[in-house]
Amino acid sequence: MSNEKRGHRSVWTYMMRTPFEQNYIKADGLRTRYVDAGPKDAPVLVLLHGTGGHWETFCQNIPVLSSQYRCIALDMMGCGFTDKPDKPYEVPGYGKHVVATMDALGIKKASFIGVSLGSWVSAHIAVFYPERVEKVIMIASAGLRLDLPGGEKSSDQVSQARRNSARDPSWDNIRRVLLQLVRDPLTMLDDMIAVRQVVYSDPEIEKIMPRMLTLSDPKYRPNSIIPKDKWSSIVAPVLICSAVDDKDFFYETGQELLGIIPNVKEVEFNNTSHWTHFEDPDKFNKVALEFLNY
Repeated sequence: MSNEKRGHRSVWTYMMRTPFEQNYIKADGLRTRYVDAGPKDAPVLVLLHGTGGHWETFCQNIPVLSSQYRCIALDMMGCGFTDKPDKPYEVPGYGKHVVATMDALGIKKASFIGVSLGSWVSAHIAVFYPERVEKVIMIASAGLRLDLPGGEKSSDQVSQARRNSARDPSWDNIRRVLLQLVRDPLTMLDDMIAVRQVVYSDPEIEKIMPRMLTLSDPKYRPNSIIPKDKWSSIVAPVLICSAVDDKDFFYETGQELLGIIPNVKEVEFNNTSHWTHFEDPDKFNKVALEFLNY
């Protein structure tokens, strides 16, 4: 579909009719950026982005999901416009920060939608903070395998592209990183590139980028991997969203998890890649609400 037929698309064109608040709150010692949308007395849904991301990745989901849920979408530790501590960014640390954000907002229990890193953090919380979790939806499932997505060479290329963007946050460099996340380049929003460009223009970002890539470092990755016996201990219902056209590392991880997590189901998506929720929001929103409301 041409850009002309699609019309102008931006974060605001999706969010403009949705009542929401963007604010900052102190959580685990970090000034944390978040969006709060939906009825305050509704069940809570926490939305967690991928590596180096920010809440805007859910701009096409929040308007629909917040009609029935109180949606909290945050920039996790070291990501977006949340504080960036100079320490390794490991999954237990991300999980602690997310739970601290829930505490700061007075949220005792929530369902989770996680994309890639966000799916890993959601699973970690389901394992180690089970009393805080109702249900989990995983997109681009991660956290099971010690090997790196696409192998060491491919992972190095992805990491190098992100380092290049931190060193030179040009529009083309940022766009190159984000297009690795979608199947159809036309689904990417200029807004997403613009927000990431501002984040990567922080004078400290080049120093912090290795922290954002901690989980690709063989020295630290084992500390965050969730063992199979822990996956099998998850009591919350889990939905795995599978991008079936790629058959990549994340698809394979999801397929393996289908045989490990006790209360798990799968929904397949065609014509999407890493950001299934972003590339096919209509189907994803429908599937998510069906699962959450069941």
